[in-house]
Amino acid sequence: MACLMPQSHTEAIAAPAGPYEATATDKATLPEADTYHSGSEAATVTLSKSPTEWDKKMEQEFRKLALAEARGGLSKEQAARLEELTDWRNSLLAPPSPEEILLQIKRDRLLEKTGKLLRAYVEFQEATGKKRVAA
Repeated sequence: MACLMPQSHTEAIAAPAGPYEATATDKATLPEADTYHSGSEAATVTLSKSPTEWDKKMEQEFRKLALAEARGGLSKEQAARLEELTDWRNSLLAPPSPEEILLQIKRDRLLEKTGKLLRAYVEFQEATGKKRVAA
């Protein structure tokens, strides 16, 4: 999801100084059971600040992980880190233009509409009892 706003609006927003931590005491379910290990009902989530520039240290880590992926020896944690670094690298070294962002939004909307139309067509075909004709 992208948000377009004048640059003057973003200059006044200060970036957080470091990671932000929050603790929730209600029971929560996470997508993968093996990612959460705790004896209590409270969960602590740490969100790190996204970098503002791509540096040599991140480039070295990216290359090391990419090489490990090419060799087939990447753990789940390393794969997640490589995904995060890839996103940062793409956004910091070659950020999308406003035209590309708008084009992607249009693409996403068209794909959503196409999916709805296909589901409606399948439901229609099932309701009429017709089977798909082999091509």
